Amino acid sequence: MSALLEHDVLVVGAGGCGLNLSIFLADLGVDFLTVERNTALANLPKAHYLNQRSMEILRQHGVAEDIYALGTPPHNMSRAMWLTTLGGDGPHDRKVIYEMDGIGGTGDSQRAIYDRDSACRSANLPLIRSEPIFRRHVEQRAPGRLRFGTELIHFEQDADGVTATLRDVQSGDQRQVRARYLIGADGGRTLGKALGNPMVGPSGLAKNVTVHFSADLSKVLLDDRVMLHFFIHPTRRGPLASGALVPAGGDDARWGRHSREWIFHFMVAPDDPSHFDEAMVTQQIRELLKLPDLGISVHRISHWMIEAVLARKYQFGRVLLAGDAVHRHPPASGLGLNTGIQDAHNLAWKLALVTRGHAASSLLESYELERRPVGSFNVAWALSSYWNHLLSAASIFAIHPANVYEAVGQPDEDNEISGLFADTPDGRMRRARMQEVFSTHRVEMFDHDVELGFVYEQGALIPDGTPTPSRDPWGSNYFPTTRPGHRLPHAWLEADGRRRSTHDLIGNSADFVLVTGVRGQAWCDAAARLKRDLDCGLRVVRIAPDGDAVDTDHAWNALKGVADDGAILVRPDAMVAWRSPGISGDPLATLQQVFARLLGRSPLHCSVNPHANA
Repeated sequence: MSALLEHDVLVVGAGGCGLNLSIFLADLGVDFLTVERNTALANLPKAHYLNQRSMEILRQHGVAEDIYALGTPPHNMSRAMWLTTLGGDGPHDRKVIYEMDGIGGTGDSQRAIYDRDSACRSANLPLIRSEPIFRRHVEQRAPGRLRFGTELIHFEQDADGVTATLRDVQSGDQRQVRARYLIGADGGRTLGKALGNPMVGPSGLAKNVTVHFSADLSKVLLDDRVMLHFFIHPTRRGPLASGALVPAGGDDARWGRHSREWIFHFMVAPDDPSHFDEAMVTQQIRELLKLPDLGISVHRISHWMIEAVLARKYQFGRVLLAGDAVHRHPPASGLGLNTGIQDAHNLAWKLALVTRGHAASSLLESYELERRPVGSFNVAWALSSYWNHLLSAASIFAIHPANVYEAVGQPDEDNEISGLFADTPDGRMRRARMQEVFSTHRVEMFDHDVELGFVYEQGALIPDGTPTPSRDPWGSNYFPTTRPGHRLPHAWLEADGRRRSTHDLIGNSADFVLVTGVRGQAWCDAAARLKRDLDCGLRVVRIAPDGDAVDTDHAWNALKGVADDGAILVRPDAMVAWRSPGISGDPLATLQQVFARLLGRSPLHCSVNPHANA
């Protein structure tokens, strides 16, 4: 066995979550090593949607522009469509059942709302193209710290750290690594099982068959704006009567109907014994789309179970778990990868401060307190969105045979969809009912508040006593607030002669940012004095005509939630840690107490209660 390696953090797993955690740790200057048992990136195109919050995080760390450059242009992801087929000459072929604005605020009716609330638009790029970008950023920032073909085979933890045994999957050579913390971003394959951490919730809901293939669909697609195509075959019934088609782009970054590569999903029963090989999936796609002569080149077929499960725990002493290791979602709403990236973002700055000795280890306990409730909410939301697709299908097919007879003039049990398009009172009623049901897919396409409005009620924050704002039960309407535990609202400012978002005030370090206003000089002075004795970084931004930034649009004034002499303390992950509506008492003593509570350290001076100004 080779000599012992020592690192502050050992990350196991180099998927979307583990790679992004590695990027964040590299930017924060943390000594880490990331290992992945596979010898190359996973060639699976499952996740593709990156929501606004994830893109804000990637922008903070200098990755977003690479995603946008290769990803789907907004125009080509601005619609979602349910339809019967792409080919065929039957009376109900090539029929549009329903369409609506696309996911992530790309549609005409939602774009202004999303643009108002973030400096970033959402993005679409399958993992087969985004993971190489993430990997490149890790290797550029931390050469030699990412090792593929290396698996964790054993670990033990004690009061001071974790000793892990790693094995090279090709040579079989073993070596030990000593780390202060071990992070499991391995999808639950190794660490979760070893820790006895059960995943709770419905599993085995269905088997999803995903086909990554190349084909020329440019002449048969109905609308170049559609990214999500959901097919409901007019005559077939059963699990192979429906499917979803998503463009995967290509090396030439062409999208819309000109995409060279595609992803097709269809679901079967969990115990379906069928062997979905290349010949079978090619036949299924051709038959479902009614394109019998479509040239298809299959790249990869994957099978995976749809589940909606959450781990009981996110932390076991010096072992912390993130991403799919603690939450696994149905694909609807695209929350899986996004939740994992946000887990990593929450965890990275805390690891940085703790490993530097700038915060007590108790800061890491806030990770589970904050992220597990969000994971639970997102799993439940994705499951509800998944069931919604079954509800939509029922709104088409749950009819009485007599209605079919009325619609087509004779019984036709093999073509229940006929009545839906019939120009009869029953047909019009069915279409109206169906449209009402299909409109509920806004919980998937327009879940703006789910993406931006999540809240940490406890953790590394100091509540100010204000009640939790009510949230839109449809997940659509997001109400920005500076209440502690919420994401810092976005507003455009002018600073250094440039237009900058409030999120640009944060940077990619582990610094806290104190934001104050026109009459907040006392906070600035107190922070300047505190910085001399404070271990962690603290920057101050006074938003005022003569300050560090100017609220030229007056948008920040409407969002800040404090007076001109108030203050808002923002964490390195752009979440609000504390706020004071104004000044009353000694600002320096207040800030000392605030940081003592946040970082688990003894205050330099404890003369003022942190709630004195709250």
